[in-house]
Amino acid sequence: MIQLDSYSVDFEKEYWKVVDKIIDSKTQKKIVNSCKKFLPNDFFAGSKDEFFKSLILAPFEKLKKAEVYITKNTISTMKNECFRKTKKKSPSFKIVYKTIHDAYKSVAKSEEKGTSMRVRIVKNTGLTVCPYCNRDYINSRAENVSGAQLDHFFSKSEFPVFAVCLYNLVPVCGNCNRVKNTQSLSFTSPFDNSIDWEKDISFSYSGSTLKDIKIIINNKGNLANNINGMRIDEAYQIHGIEVLELIEKEQMYNSTQREELKRVLAPVNLTDLEIKKIIFGSEITKDCMRTKPLGKMMHDLHKELKIY
Repeated sequence: MIQLDSYSVDFEKEYWKVVDKIIDSKTQKKIVNSCKKFLPNDFFAGSKDEFFKSLILAPFEKLKKAEVYITKNTISTMKNECFRKTKKKSPSFKIVYKTIHDAYKSVAKSEEKGTSMRVRIVKNTGLTVCPYCNRDYINSRAENVSGAQLDHFFSKSEFPVFAVCLYNLVPVCGNCNRVKNTQSLSFTSPFDNSIDWEKDISFSYSGSTLKDIKIIINNKGNLANNINGMRIDEAYQIHGIEVLELIEKEQMYNSTQREELKRVLAPVNLTDLEIKKIIFGSEITKDCMRTKPLGKMMHDLHKELKIY
């Protein structure tokens, strides 16, 4: 629901430094040699010494392309490389992939000047609310106590090769993470730049009383799986009261009333925009949505009601 930008070059370097320390160079080379057998031929970038680094810092578009390629062409090869043959229902990782799979916990818990990686990731996204639902806060309560969980967009149990890839980790609220992890749907990542986040998902409403008000979430493509699979539509129905309050304000303070208010406050010389800010709050921008619960919904309703 909320688009996330790429991390800064400095943070990518900081993240790589942690992974490089936890996974030794010998294991890195083994992983690269193995996953070359099932990743697209053009996946790796740079010199051979930087192949593992290019995996860890691969942009989401490259991870997405790789997941599609594996699923269509090399899924059996990947399973043969990553998992031991066993009669148990849960597959057992081969040693090299168990190493990268298990390294996630060490990476997430790693601290720099007392601040955990989970907290650093959230800070570097500029988020304080969950990008999946845009409802729940995910800010930290201490430098080593994160309010966010890190969702492996591509499951580390199915794709252990992506277990510590930076752009496979999405900082989210516990509710969205728990519900998503029970699904086998194709979801949309907040890092996906192929989505028009302004148009492909939008909010509206129907009804005029608390009894019949319904919040409507219009969505396209895999965004429908996010909304339905994570039960976000149901979660939003509790917010009918906020929608009604906004509608009532708009009716009470239409353009005529705002002009009257300007005349009354003429000595203060307030502009129409300043009057709107007093009544409705500031206009909600893309950046605001990262820190304001229900920001996307209120942004869309402001447009529908022609407030902003």
